[in-house]
Amino acid sequence: MAARKENPVLTACQAPSGRITRAQAAANRGRFGLVPSVPLPARTQRKQTAKGKTKRGALDENTAAGTAASAPQPKRRTVLKDVTNIGCANSSKNCTTGTKLQPKSKPTQRVKQALSKKQCSKKVPKLPLPAAGGNSVVNDSRNSEETQKVDLLAQLDEHTDLLGNEGALSLQNIERNRDSACHEAFFEARNGTDKPEFADSKAGDSCGLDFIDIDNDNGNPQMCASYVAEIYTNMMASELIRRPRSNYMEALQRDITKGMRGILIDWLVEVSEEYKLVPDTLYLTINLIDRFLSQHYIERQKLQLLGITSMLIASKYEEICAPRVEEFCFITDNTYTKAEVLKMECLVLNDLGFHLSVPTTKTFLRRFLRAAQASRKVPSITLGCLANYLAELTLIDYSFLKFLPSVVAASAVFLAKWTLDQSDLPWNRTLEHYTSYKSSDIQICVCALRELQHNTSNCPLNAIRDKYRQQKFECVANLTSPELTQSLFS
Repeated sequence: MAARKENPVLTACQAPSGRITRAQAAANRGRFGLVPSVPLPARTQRKQTAKGKTKRGALDENTAAGTAASAPQPKRRTVLKDVTNIGCANSSKNCTTGTKLQPKSKPTQRVKQALSKKQCSKKVPKLPLPAAGGNSVVNDSRNSEETQKVDLLAQLDEHTDLLGNEGALSLQNIERNRDSACHEAFFEARNGTDKPEFADSKAGDSCGLDFIDIDNDNGNPQMCASYVAEIYTNMMASELIRRPRSNYMEALQRDITKGMRGILIDWLVEVSEEYKLVPDTLYLTINLIDRFLSQHYIERQKLQLLGITSMLIASKYEEICAPRVEEFCFITDNTYTKAEVLKMECLVLNDLGFHLSVPTTKTFLRRFLRAAQASRKVPSITLGCLANYLAELTLIDYSFLKFLPSVVAASAVFLAKWTLDQSDLPWNRTLEHYTSYKSSDIQICVCALRELQHNTSNCPLNAIRDKYRQQKFECVANLTSPELTQSLFS
């Protein structure tokens, strides 16, 4: 067996014995540079042909790479070839079937890529039916067509399931918004008069309109000019859904009073100033307190615990760097432990269903102040400070819970404009358009807010008044408004 595996060329180089065989004659001719004419076996010929083609392909690639400007990248080609093969195998089963039915001779690299692209582009490879064994090829093509039908049916089923899921989601949205159905008529009546004008203002053409377009600043992405109107339309609908009850003190609470609530909020204003919290945190804190007290009875010993816990939750929601739990415990002179605060936090969040995204008075005040400043020749910082001061005064007064946050914000802008300038009407068409309120709609709230500004009830809680007596707020707490006349609301 070992002798048979020896190289025939080495065997031919041995000394000739008496009789010259055909192999020795071929070897002798090879010495003089002649090519042997003896045919090799078919299997050996196929192997050598495959090896020769592979070497020639590699030599061709190296030659082309040497003449090109860039260096050869064999690894990158290999990766791309693998990705192409994987994508071809995953794209369709027919492409894999066509690859298996290739001839046994190995083509070069370029031919492989061309064949793979052609096979992937064809849906079903068309092969000539051989004379023998033709039934197997026909069966394979039929199987591939059946496989395509099954895949199409599966895709249709998936599309039907998606449509079904969308229908289920829409039903869930209907169930979720069912609580606001009682306010739908009011909401449509409030915004019905502004629909045609809103379409014109959104187009940016305010020449023929009697109000100023404040959303034409498309260059500032923070103004969200493209969809700010839709945002505030949604907020006006959201403020009707999750509101605290305006009579929860009389209906549910028995151990706390309106005065205790006012003292708690007045102290929380000082806490927010101590930790330099943003106004949105303060407004959200009061909202969480009132919503929790609207559906949960609490004892007076736990009222301050509820206050610091609500501010902790609001800080986590609004602040970039919220105070720690230990700081809120320290601010109460360690009256409550960390465990008690965390336990109350879980109770508040579970009671409110983790619904913390609620529009507050501060949310609408930004929009309404922008509309008020647009009608002035020179923007006034004092107008913004005074409107914010009047809006924060309503946080302490329990009776303002009966007004919507947007109504309170509109009333604060109305009274602030009237306090600073009596030469012009405080309410114009621009404010009426962007607030969706006429002056007659907010008359009751404006009158109540003026009494609060003048402190006609002699409320001893002065945290907000002391805050806005500072120079950084233009000392607006020292300003008073003149008497309101009926002509302002006609």
